[in-house]
Amino acid sequence: MNKTNIGIAFLLMATILYATQFICGAFGSIGALDWHKEAFTRYMSYVPEGLIIATIIALILGISFFVWGLIEAFQRK
Repeated sequence: MNKTNIGIAFLLMATILYATQFICGAFGSIGALDWHKEAFTRYMSYVPEGLIIATIIALILGISFFVWGLIEAFQRK
């Protein structure tokens, strides 16, 4: 596997982790009787902070590997 593919895999992981935050917030509001922005914001506050940290780490790694792979590919040509 080359660095570009690894970067794409990390970017995909970051996307899934980012979406997971909102899915967790939606799961928290399943039994809610009212739906508005303030209520969803309250349920989003229960999502663990570690999830956003993992998302940021995966995003940084993905961009780094992707750019590194592109640089090496252009240097070979």
